Amino acid sequence: MCGICGVVGLDEEEGAQLVNRMTASIHHRGPDETGHFAEGGIALGHKRLSIIDLGGGHQPMRTPDGRYLLVYNGEIYNYRELRDELIAEGVAFRTESDTEVLLELLRTRGTAALERLNGMFAFALWDREARELLLARDRIGIKPLYYVEAPDCFLFASETKALLHHPGWDRAINRHAIQDYLALRYVPGNRGLLREVRRLAPGHWMKLRGRKLEIERYWSPPIHTGGYPKSESEYLDELAERLEASVRRRLISDVPVGAYLSGGLDSSVLVALMSKQVSQPVKTFSVGFGYEHDELSEAAATARLLGTDHTEVTCRADDVMLLPEIVHHSDEPLGDAIAIPMFKLAREAKKQVTVILTGEGADEIFGGYLFHKVLWAADLYSRIVPSGVRRRVIEPLASLVPASMLNLAFRYPAYLGDRGKLKVLDYLEMAGSGDLDQGYRHLISLFDKRDTESIYTADFEEQLRAESPQWQPPVDFEGPRFDQLLRLQFGHWLQDNMLLRNDKMSMAHAIEGRVPYLDHELVEFAFRLPRKLRLRRMTGKYILRRLAERVLPRATAQRRKMPFYVPIENYFQHPDFVELMEDVLGEKSVRQRGIFRPEAIAQLRQSMHARDFLLVKQAFSLITLELWFRGFVDG
Repeated sequence: MCGICGVVGLDEEEGAQLVNRMTASIHHRGPDETGHFAEGGIALGHKRLSIIDLGGGHQPMRTPDGRYLLVYNGEIYNYRELRDELIAEGVAFRTESDTEVLLELLRTRGTAALERLNGMFAFALWDREARELLLARDRIGIKPLYYVEAPDCFLFASETKALLHHPGWDRAINRHAIQDYLALRYVPGNRGLLREVRRLAPGHWMKLRGRKLEIERYWSPPIHTGGYPKSESEYLDELAERLEASVRRRLISDVPVGAYLSGGLDSSVLVALMSKQVSQPVKTFSVGFGYEHDELSEAAATARLLGTDHTEVTCRADDVMLLPEIVHHSDEPLGDAIAIPMFKLAREAKKQVTVILTGEGADEIFGGYLFHKVLWAADLYSRIVPSGVRRRVIEPLASLVPASMLNLAFRYPAYLGDRGKLKVLDYLEMAGSGDLDQGYRHLISLFDKRDTESIYTADFEEQLRAESPQWQPPVDFEGPRFDQLLRLQFGHWLQDNMLLRNDKMSMAHAIEGRVPYLDHELVEFAFRLPRKLRLRRMTGKYILRRLAERVLPRATAQRRKMPFYVPIENYFQHPDFVELMEDVLGEKSVRQRGIFRPEAIAQLRQSMHARDFLLVKQAFSLITLELWFRGFVDG
């Protein structure tokens, strides 16, 4: 795992100086070694976190004839099989690293090599003879890659902060990205808050020759339109085989490997499969907060059951003051407070291991979230219940349900003066439209249209209307309806939120996060499953629960999914954080930023003291956004 960067189009001295600064800014991603290359028109930088072939694998790596140079971030899990294949073709290797295997495969196969790779990666290959740059990113989007087309050059890097070292491009804000962030707590799509910064999309490669860019997609989540020829037991056997193989691949390492263990289904299954394949107790790590519904006790019980070497990390109220550092490492504001415990957990795990296996992706491919159930049920409701019955009978009855009986996610905040109005009713009103993205956004939105209409300044509202949205939801309306729902979430929630956070929080401490549930072969298998093996009678991840019964006690396998609750209302009582909030959300700061009306933010802060969880989350999201502006725009 590493950090990469480069610039095309500057002279050798200027390019070398710029890349030196860019590389230094991502030192945390690879503190073991630094590598540079510069000649007329190209400069490359690399920060290495040594995982495989600790003595070899130096980068930038070049072919023996010197024509191709590679800087690469990630792991190729099937590199040994590919190496044997290349040796049979006469390739002579100088190292034992997966970097050299990737380099030789690209030299001999070109972009067709990407279809042979099983792994997570972002890389840049420079062809000195053709003067052509090839950039590529793994299928799922586990490793990040950003780029900017500046007036005088082309820049790329593993993190946005490296791109800021070149002053020659416009730092203008993408206003629609602010709108997306307020709704989702992350920025979806390939353009971030800085309008000129783009992400290379997952499963894509890009070629740059001169000033001409060519981008092509080489993989996308499958659309299954065929039948389901296997029995439940056959699908279950195949899942067991594929997940065990995925875990086995991700145990390949020349440095210590551990796992995050929450006590829930996903991580417990992974640790059980890891324990079967290693001779020493697995090192496991859990984080909690010391409150009644903490996951630490469940994780400890699972750790005892599986005989792991277990470490508990407790997140205290004063850890909220890690937020400015977390925002710096995130590159984009992540408005979910879960970043705080994940940042601290990675910092503690680094003391014992360099590689960590995590459970991200299981909910996304097997349908484990509450809103999977709600979206599916609402879609069914819209198709079965006549519109007249919905409008005249069901919706009036639902409006009578006391708000106290509903999750806060399903009612609007009280400070809007809409105490009796339920968000779920608005969703039911639009469910029949077939607009999955709008339904999805409506269910999970933190700030919806009602909120933003009340808090934007008139100037910002006018500027927003004058700009066209630059991002559209990545939904292909083919295949079973439930698969469409999963592909919607897979296309931005997973890639632009979950995986971005996983990478940035772990690499902030030079720890490599590996995600066995997102092996692309396992993902393709999951998208071929019938819905009833993923969501059955409102039980999510049904087939994974069946697999868990093979490797864990039934009580553990059937444990009800619990949300990972971060008690941020307690953070807002911490004196240092109160002072920080008064600074970043104070009238002077809000007025200078020019996005929100100071009186609306003041009203939100006043209402928040009632400790309404939704209002606290809104305030936290705004604090994170302002901290990002100060670090990435104001400097």
